[in-house]
Amino acid sequence: SEQREEEQRTEIIKRISIKKDIKYKNSKQKDFVKMIHDNQIVFVKGAAGTGKTFLALKAAFEILKSGQDGVNKITLTKPIVEAGERVGFLPGDIKEKTDPYMQSFIDNVNELIGKSVAKDLLACGAIQSTPLPYIRGNTLRKSISILDEAQNTTPTAMKLFISRIGEGSKMIIIGDSDQTDLFLRSSEKHGLDDAFGRFQGVKGVGFFEFNEDDIVRSEILIELMKRYKRK
Repeated sequence: SEQREEEQRTEIIKRISIKKDIKYKNSKQKDFVKMIHDNQIVFVKGAAGTGKTFLALKAAFEILKSGQDGVNKITLTKPIVEAGERVGFLPGDIKEKTDPYMQSFIDNVNELIGKSVAKDLLACGAIQSTPLPYIRGNTLRKSISILDEAQNTTPTAMKLFISRIGEGSKMIIIGDSDQTDLFLRSSEKHGLDDAFGRFQGVKGVGFFEFNEDDIVRSEILIELMKRYKRK
């Protein structure tokens, strides 16, 4: 029955435990997670290696386990920007076509809470993974939703995503402005940059930026990313 399924989901959510060796690498990481707890929607920009997606998931698991605002699931999504073959021509059904795009989320989930609990959360629907084109028509109720690679959305696609927000929901929208794969004219903005300008001053909406100095993945990556900034 539906009630039994809900009880099972609640029991699995109670088992969520973020691994003890996962620590904040700097004060900005801690500030970012706090901003997610304190706002309904958070937009974040940051270079590769700053931990933004990993930290967003950490905050999402904290909120899911606590039941803050009635949240009872995590929805993971990202745009599909095709390189080479179009998705429609790839073999398999929709899930088989799009799973490779979503795998980085699942890798992070496994690292944060372990494969066993992650598998059960996915099986009971407490974690849902859906590419952005397939989210149309879904209202994200009681969900903390993470949109990654937001620099690959148009403003129209961003509007589609944030218009899905429902009762008791939160959203975290993540991207790296320097890594868009969209073909934009000089006057055009991708969805993340557009949102940073459009939604300033809205109560319950937070904005956060990591820069190259906040990269925690490796020393060499810091230097490589800084070289891209040079004229």
